This record gives sequence, structure tokens and C-alpha cells, in this order.
Amino acid sequence: MAETDTDKDRKEELAAAPSMEPVQGTVEVDIPIEVLWAFFSRADLWPRWNECFLWAKNRDLKWGHQLIWAFHPIRWWYPYYMPAMAKIVELEPQGPARKVTWEVTVLPGFYARHTYHLEDLGNGRTRFGSYEKAMGWSFHLMKAFWIAHFTFVKDRSLEGAKALEPIYRQTGKLDETTVPGNTGRVVRGLAMPMATSLVLGAAGAGTWFYASFMRQDVVELASGVRLVMGGGGNTLVVEGSREAMLVDTKFPPGANLLRAWVSENVRKPVKHVVSTHYHYDHTLGNDLYPDAALIAHQAVPDLMRGNEAHMVKKHPRGVANVLVGNEPMRLDLGEREVILFHPGNAAHTRGDLCVYLPREKILMTGDLFFFTYYPFFDLRRGGANLEGLIQSVRKLAADHPDAMVVPGHGPVARSSDLARYADYLQFLHDHATEGLQKGISEEQAAEQLDQEISKWGLSILPSFHDNQLTWATARSNVQDVYSLVRQAQGN
Repeated sequence: MAETDTDKDRKEELAAAPSMEPVQGTVEVDIPIEVLWAFFSRADLWPRWNECFLWAKNRDLKWGHQLIWAFHPIRWWYPYYMPAMAKIVELEPQGPARKVTWEVTVLPGFYARHTYHLEDLGNGRTRFGSYEKAMGWSFHLMKAFWIAHFTFVKDRSLEGAKALEPIYRQTGKLDETTVPGNTGRVVRGLAMPMATSLVLGAAGAGTWFYASFMRQDVVELASGVRLVMGGGGNTLVVEGSREAMLVDTKFPPGANLLRAWVSENVRKPVKHVVSTHYHYDHTLGNDLYPDAALIAHQAVPDLMRGNEAHMVKKHPRGVANVLVGNEPMRLDLGEREVILFHPGNAAHTRGDLCVYLPREKILMTGDLFFFTYYPFFDLRRGGANLEGLIQSVRKLAADHPDAMVVPGHGPVARSSDLARYADYLQFLHDHATEGLQKGISEEQAAEQLDQEISKWGLSILPSFHDNQLTWATARSNVQDVYSLVRQAQGN
């Protein structure tokens, strides 16, 4: 699969960056490219032949998927394991030149790309290579370590590929039966101080989680209109000549960080706080604005008290006190008009609101739209209605063709991205409907559709509902849509 335009832009930026010379190298082996690629593309087998890897979760390489693995330390006696997570942005599995590229973005101020590539030299010979380059402020803080680590990965990768040559010459194949792996190295690694290793692993996981989901970034969309991303759902901050409005206030601790930012950076008093729907990650900061009117769709208070009662109990003053029905509400912030409207269907929930700034052509959808992430489907009372969601998203795209679109989660998008998201939802709906007709279970469907879903290039997203942490993934999307289609057929 090819890269997206965004991936290409970042690739070009990295290639031009003076941050470092790429760490790269190649080795030639007497193994046909078909054999070597078939074995190499089993990511879970990497630790068997490549001594830089301690463990790898993924079985196969799939475009758009997240790779999850752990590195051995540069020196075996160093007291750490290094957990890693990266998104596959290039995959060329066929032809005389093959490669896989992933990008690493989970650390703040760090961006790297690593490519493994294979070239068919003819007569059963293949050139195997490794390439890596990074940039960013946190990369520069530890540049010496990172270059040493990249060199370690490159050297062990080339040595490992070369070590496969006598195995293939002797057995005529490469698989888990002929490449047993170096268990002694794993044992030595496990013998290092586990307490230190666990602490570093937890710190790495915490850093990744913070950088991916909690760190707040501010984007100016227009004069007096800013988007605060991270720490919960996206927040839209709109200032008029008299007063300001916030749309979606996140949840603690992100809500508290947002409140501190508002105090320092918003010049007008916050008189309106709008909730696009009832979910906690968009509403639990409401009570931090006691002087503001709390605005939401008329279904939201009951849904909050019914589905998220334990959270409302801790934040009783965060329930909306100004309710919007099915007719739009217009707010005048002073020389700036804002329109609040219900999408017309039960969609992401029964109580959704969209926010539109007509002069700036900025549309905020709340969780009607997840951009670059797998969506979360609320299966509780008053939750998602899949057909209504598809209809609402398509109508938003058609009614606002020139809008700048702010999703509930993810970066700023365009109307065409909204339409593509509706296509993804329709894809899930149609396959679930067909699968139920044919008696295919959601587990079977998730396996069958895994490769197709990976082509959408979406990322996982954490969510905390019903007192447990869950993740929106390709598999959970299939399972949830099966449930929604069953509900619709039952009704």
C-alpha cells in the first residue's frame, strides 16, 4: 500500500532535515526474495533471527496497522527493555523491490522513519537493507543514544539476515520449524534487574500514552477561533467582541489543564459552554465554568444521569441547564455568530449537537466524526444509531462542502474526509448485514475483514466507559457494528 499525502509530506520534511545522516546499510544473501520476504513479513518471528528484538506482537505486516514490539538494550547488561509502537505507512509486498516503512511519533518532539527493504538480484540472491532517520527536539536531547540505538538495530538486522543464509541452504525453507531463535539471549535479557526494566517500561508506556492522547496542542483556525486538542475530546474556543464560548471541556486532568490555558489565553469571559453530546470526555470539565450557561441537546441530562451516573455524582454542576431541541439555536458573541443544531437523527448518540461558524465556515461535529481514529460506538440506551449516523455524516458533508471540519477526536479535516468517514461506516454496516444473513460471527468477520479495514489507515483510540478501559480497534468496530445491526433488525 502507498503512503497518504500527509505521510509523504512528513517523509519529505524528514529527508530534508539536517538532524542526522541516515543510519543505513545492506547485505546480500543467497536466499530468493520470495522466501526471504515471506519469512521476514512474519513480524512475530523477528526475535528468532534479529537479536535487536526481544518480542513482537504483530503476526503480519499490514498497511495502516500499529506495530508493537520491544527492543533488547544496546548492551545486554544495560538495565532496560525498550517498548515501541509505530504505524506502518508504506508497504510494498510484491515485485522485485519490496519494503515496509513505519513512523514513530509516540514520544513528544520525536519523529522517526524506519524502512526495511529487499531487492531481487536474480539467481536466487536478495539484497536486504535497513534505513532510519529521526528529527525533533527530544531526539536532539538524546541524539547520541538514538544514533547508537539505530546503529544497533541496523547491525543486528543485517547480521540476522545473513545468518538465515546457511539455514536456507541446509533446509530449503525459512519458517518457525527451521529458525528456532536465540533463546539464550532472551534468558540473559530476562536476568537483568526486572524492577528497573519494569519502571522504564512503565515510563515509556506512560510517555507514549501522554504524547498520543493527553498532551494538549493549540491550533488557530481563524482570528479568535482556536482548537485545543488532546486530554479528552477536541475543544473549540471561540471569542467574540463581548464574550467567549467553549465547545466540549474534556475530562480531568485534561479539563484542568484546559481551564488553566483558558485563564491565561482567553481575553473575554466564558459565557457559554456547549456539550456536543453527553460522554464524559467532552463534559466533565463543565463545572469549571460556574458563570457560563451550560448548553446541550435536550436529551443530554437524562443520558448523563442514566449512563454515566457515577461521573455525574462527582460533577453534579456539570449537567446542562440550557437545552436545545430540534430547532437550531443562534448565539451572538458580539460580532460573531454561532449556530448550534441537532443533526436530525439519533446518530453517535440520541443527543448530538453540531456547532457552525458561518462567517469562518468552521463546523464542529463532536463524535459524529472520528478522524484518523477508529470510532467508538456507544451500545447503551440512547447511544449509537448506525444508519442515522451514516445519514447525518453524509448530510453534513453535503451541506458544508467548503467547511473546515473539527472532529470529536483527531486533527482538522475537510468535507471530503467526512464523506470518506461515512463510506467507512457504510462499509462496516454492509459487511455486518451480509455476515448476519450468512451466519458469519463477528469474530469470523473481524478476521476476514482485517486486511480490508487496515486500508482505511486508522489508529486505535482508548475510551473509559462502564468502569473499564477499552480500545477502539478494527476488531471492536466489527463487533460493535454487528451489535448495532442486530439491534436495528430487532426493532
